[in-house]
Amino acid sequence: MNKCYLIISSVFLILFGCGGGGSETPPVEASIVDDPPATPVTPVPPVSGNDKPNILLIISDDQGLDASAQYNLSHDLPTTPTLDSLAANGLIFDNLWVTPVCTTTRSALITGKYGVNTGVTAIGDELPSSEEILHQHLANNDVTASYQSAVIGKWHLGGGNAADSHPNDMGVPHYSGFIRGTITDFSDWKVTTNGVSTQSNTYNTTALTDSAIDWIQGQTQPWFMWLAYAAPHTPFHLPPANLHSQDLSGTQSDINNNPRPYYLAAIEAMDTEIGRLLESMNDEERNNTIVFFIGDNGTPSQVTDTTVYVNGSKGTLYEGGLRVPMLVSGIGVSRQNERESGLINATDFFATIAELAGNESAEIHDSVSFKALLSDANSPTRDYIYVDFESDRVSGWAIRNQQYKLIEYTNGEQELYDLINNPQETHELLNSGGDYSVILDELMTELNKIR
Repeated sequence: MNKCYLIISSVFLILFGCGGGGSETPPVEASIVDDPPATPVTPVPPVSGNDKPNILLIISDDQGLDASAQYNLSHDLPTTPTLDSLAANGLIFDNLWVTPVCTTTRSALITGKYGVNTGVTAIGDELPSSEEILHQHLANNDVTASYQSAVIGKWHLGGGNAADSHPNDMGVPHYSGFIRGTITDFSDWKVTTNGVSTQSNTYNTTALTDSAIDWIQGQTQPWFMWLAYAAPHTPFHLPPANLHSQDLSGTQSDINNNPRPYYLAAIEAMDTEIGRLLESMNDEERNNTIVFFIGDNGTPSQVTDTTVYVNGSKGTLYEGGLRVPMLVSGIGVSRQNERESGLINATDFFATIAELAGNESAEIHDSVSFKALLSDANSPTRDYIYVDFESDRVSGWAIRNQQYKLIEYTNGEQELYDLINNPQETHELLNSGGDYSVILDELMTELNKIR
């Protein structure tokens, strides 16, 4: 806890999970979990936001709710004091829906649009050059044009043969990271900085953090940083010993036979490096920063806690693939150590970040700002959230209200679940003999408005 105490007045946002398939169990309804932080944290009065806060969006790659200590769904969790401190001094969201894999989630985040409206519905799809990304939107608006912006880390929006310049070609002013969906070795990987590529032997999570620190320290204007870690995505590995608490041999046979502890170790290493990033800021900068932390999709099947996710994981339209961790902490977040059950869509970060930067519009494209929720628990929230996805295994879409969720596959098959009374999605309602026609009609009406 001590390493995080100095950063509690900043606001943080983290995104999780990405790419790949797998059949795993859907998450238990997070809103029924008790208050998450295991380590007591002394609340600190929130700093009032000004009209130009720094904005840090952190995306964890393939981290589901069953691997997030702030949700306490599993008995096998990583030790993450930095994230625990952010949660204790900020807001935990229980109902964020992303897409089942990384490309489609990242597209929704950076465009504020559903896949059906961008054409990015499958892993590896290329983001069309005609789409305005969030960084361009900030630069093109007179109110937010003073913001400097960057993307550090994973890109995975350029299709299978993306040029090294693709992030910059799409409108990212500064980019440093890796272009494709994964790296084959966390300690030997190609780093691309503004179109120029070299080889790096620095542990990837550490190198990305170094790049983020260097860029932030060079800013004299308010800034927005998209920081997308490769961790804890495969390849599962043993991180440097000073970054995690797991007691592991690191042999390939142990990794193959017992992958989850290595997956958790990568999350712990990321948590340590996020702490280093936050501690690198001076008091003035830290006190004027809001941070979001999220996962980009659910936990991969080979490391899912199957006592939590019965039916699905990454790559599926069940809750184990769609519902991920979301923490927000820092300037402008007056709700401390609270949970929020409102429905949030991945697209909503576009309008929220734009509004935090000064944009007056609370709705842009398919994006609805949740900025008001950061300080007011009574603010209105979405009635429905929606996701679409295509793969060789699973293709379809899903929509839910606060209680019921409908999955419709491209072959016309439908599944209906009660997420309040059956959060693990083990009891399908349409074939149960009950009359759910009113609920089905309601969800189909909303679905048809979108599609």
